Amino acid sequence: MTQDEFSNQMEKAFKDALKQSDKIVADANKVYKKAEKELDAAKEARRIAESTGEQMANEFYEGKRMEFIEATRIGLLRDLARKHIEIGKTNHEISLWLDVEQAFVQKIRDVVERVEKYRGEKPKRTPLEGNPRVIIGEDRDGSFISFDSLEGKFETWLERGSEVASVVFGVPNPGQWEAKTGIPFDRREKVLTYIAEYFMDEKLDGNGSFLIGEDVVTVYE
Repeated sequence: MTQDEFSNQMEKAFKDALKQSDKIVADANKVYKKAEKELDAAKEARRIAESTGEQMANEFYEGKRMEFIEATRIGLLRDLARKHIEIGKTNHEISLWLDVEQAFVQKIRDVVERVEKYRGEKPKRTPLEGNPRVIIGEDRDGSFISFDSLEGKFETWLERGSEVASVVFGVPNPGQWEAKTGIPFDRREKVLTYIAEYFMDEKLDGNGSFLIGEDVVTVYE
C-alpha cells in the first residue's frame, strides 16, 4: 500500500467516524426532545390532577356548606326553644320570639317531654315495619349511614363532632324523598326517626335527642 492509498483510507475512516458521531448526536437530541416532551406532559397531567382534586374538594365543601350552616342554625334554635320550654313558655310565644313554625317548637317539646319521661332509664325506641337494617360505616370518602328495608333504601353522608351536635347526616328532602328512596313520603318521618334512634343506641349508649330537618337530621348527645 502506497502512502497516498494509506492517507486516503485514513481520511475515509475519519469521515465515516464523524458521520457516525453526527448520527449519534442527532439521535441523542431526538431522545432528549422526546423525554422533554414526556416530562412536560407528565407535569401537565400532574397539574390537571391537582387542579381537579382541589376543584372536587371545593365542590364537595360548597355542596355541603349550606347543609352544615343549616344544621348549626337549627341546633342554636333548638337550644333556645328548649330553654324557653323548660321555663314554661307556650309554643306560640316561642315561635314568635324565634321566628319559627309552631310545629318546630312542638317537635322540641316532644323531645323534652320524652327525655323527662324516661329519665333514669333507657327510652323505648319506635319500632318500624319492613325488616329495616341500618349500617353506620366508613369508606374512602368518609363516614356514611345506609338504610335498607322491604320498602326501599338509601345511603347518605355523615359528619361527626360539630360544636353543636354529636352527628349530622344528610337525607333526601321531602320533594326528592320517594324518587331517591322508593319509600312512601308518609313514612319519611318514621324512617328517619328509626335511623336517628338507631344511631343513639349504637353510638351514644341509648342517650340523646334529634331533630329532623328538610335536608339533614341532627343528633344531639
